[in-house]
Amino acid sequence: MPLTLQPEAWLEICRRIFVSWGAPDDIADCVARSLVSSDLSGVSSHGVMRIASYHGFLRAGWLNPAARPEVVREADGSALVDANWGFGQLAFWKALEIAIAKSRATGAAGVGVRHSGHAGRLGEYVEHASGQGTIAIVMASNGQPGGPLAPFGGAERVLGTNPIAAGAPAGEASQFVMDFATSAVAAGRLHLMPGQEIPEGWALNAAGDPARTADEALNGGALLPFGGHKGYGLAVLVELLSGALTGNGVTRRPGPTPTEGAGGNPGFILALDIAHFTEPEAYAAEMEAFFDRLRAVRPAPGSAGVRIPGEPEAQARAVHARSGITVSDATWAKILDVAAQHGVALADVS
Repeated sequence: MPLTLQPEAWLEICRRIFVSWGAPDDIADCVARSLVSSDLSGVSSHGVMRIASYHGFLRAGWLNPAARPEVVREADGSALVDANWGFGQLAFWKALEIAIAKSRATGAAGVGVRHSGHAGRLGEYVEHASGQGTIAIVMASNGQPGGPLAPFGGAERVLGTNPIAAGAPAGEASQFVMDFATSAVAAGRLHLMPGQEIPEGWALNAAGDPARTADEALNGGALLPFGGHKGYGLAVLVELLSGALTGNGVTRRPGPTPTEGAGGNPGFILALDIAHFTEPEAYAAEMEAFFDRLRAVRPAPGSAGVRIPGEPEAQARAVHARSGITVSDATWAKILDVAAQHGVALADVS
């Protein structure tokens, strides 16, 4: 039977598990809050279910739970952060803070992240930047060469799903937040759909034909880019900025040893300070009026109406903050197994 717990209970479960791996309390808390925030936002593919995959990274030998990111290159409007194969959330938060601070002085700042673990839901970073009055674009290359995304016109796994997020403030009560993978469907979503049918255009099977089920896609198949050549072009752009520009690599992911490639999320963050381009008050009024115009559009048949990108996640947080976060039997069993392997007791919080 699915398990439902309040957010604070999930935070405590995550913290205990990550500390048992050797993560200091502050790092464990950072990653725990990222995962729980994703579940609260309705993005369960990046929520507590990720504990099991992070444990896989740990057992593979390349994820260092105690590692802290460091700045290895820096100029007035740019920086490069090396995550030292630690949790990606810690590195991306550091990179975001640097990008926002530099944009205040220069108007625009770009910060790269390399040698990073999984960064979590990218939307959380642009939401924060928006709350600071900053427009931000955050992207991350994911996976090693060989998967899970096929390039447009191809039938083999070559690219990561390479998500892109962007956020912008829009007055006191609104913000724009987009966050999506360049694949037609997020890989994490397919893992939540065992045995289920999927629409044509989402993925290919091992033979290169359209996958009919999530299992066919995951077992030797490949995801397809959204919008055909358009999504493919964006996926390549993410590789250029997150992989090549940061020195992380696009043809081979450097791992802890020369023969062991590692996953994770090298990334790139661009921050824009509104005051360097226009008057913030005029910008906010313009955005509020624009959003009001969008919301006033007559709903299409069967639709509840137009919503601004980011509103569904905000509404989900309001609901889950009251009702709690629910995980499947399979996800809970994996979490219990990881906890047991490290001697973590969870009975008092579950």
